[in-house]
Parts: sequence; C-alpha cells; structure tokens
Amino acid sequence: MRDILEIAITDEIEARDYYRHAADVAADLHTRQVLLDLSAMEQGHADTLRKELEEIDLQRGLEAGMAD
Repeated sequence: MRDILEIAITDEIEARDYYRHAADVAADLHTRQVLLDLSAMEQGHADTLRKELEEIDLQRGLEAGMAD
C-alpha cells in the first residue's frame, strides 16, 4: 500500500506542476485561473495522500511497538 501511495503522490505533484506551467503560458486570465485552481486541487490531493501515508507509518510503528 505504501508503494501505491508514493506513486500516487508523485503523480499528483506532476499534475500540479503541469497545470502551473500551463497557467504560466495561458493566454487569458480566465484560463490561467482555471489552471491555477486545478493545480491547487492536485496539491490538495497530494496532501491528502501524504496524510494517509503518515497514518500507515504511524500504525505500523504502533504495531511494531506492541510486538516488542
């Protein structure tokens, strides 16, 4: 599961960067704003996935501590 989340985080960051770049070269303000909004959504997805990853790590740490 950890590997899947790490890949998903990378994908979200790449999408975020793509939208940011597209916003930088957008010809009009409306398009630029839509692209920046999409970029922010992708960042939100990455943040959510990172929190899930932290929860998995925390749970594994707790389980490892209980095994000792």
